[in-house]
Amino acid sequence: MNHVCYISIGSNLGNRILNIKNSIFELSSFTLISRISSYYETSPWGYEDTHQYINVVVKIKTNLYPHDLLKKLKKIEKKMGRLLWNDGIYRSRIIDLDILFFDDLILNELDLIIPHPKLYNRKFVLIPLFEIVPNFICPFTKKKIKEILKELKDNTIISRYDLK
Repeated sequence: MNHVCYISIGSNLGNRILNIKNSIFELSSFTLISRISSYYETSPWGYEDTHQYINVVVKIKTNLYPHDLLKKLKKIEKKMGRLLWNDGIYRSRIIDLDILFFDDLILNELDLIIPHPKLYNRKFVLIPLFEIVPNFICPFTKKKIKEILKELKDNTIISRYDLK
């Protein structure tokens, strides 16, 4: 397992905790999970909805290349029942898996951009990421996650979710 990646996982439909745990289990079938952040509850980002999200960030190790990893993530989403829309409108979802970082790679292709282009504006990604790798330096901005967090303009409410 020679690549280190950070994956954001979110769910706001059905049993959100079980959805995230199932997706982590699926991930573990082809990667080594080395860290999992706390679970965070957040309001939807980019659209209005009555369903709150649960979000986590996981650190994985893999032998897969970026596009192969993306295909596996999409396969997990499909297996879990995620509906895909190609109209650019945000909607509720049973599961969402996004590659945030892949080693120090900077990639900008039609089907895959790494680092994830929206992570810099999303508290629900940056806070769990900061929890597991506070000194990580973004290969694109050359800033630590805590610096990116300080510059963040997202005022979405986020709170740690107790898994009792």
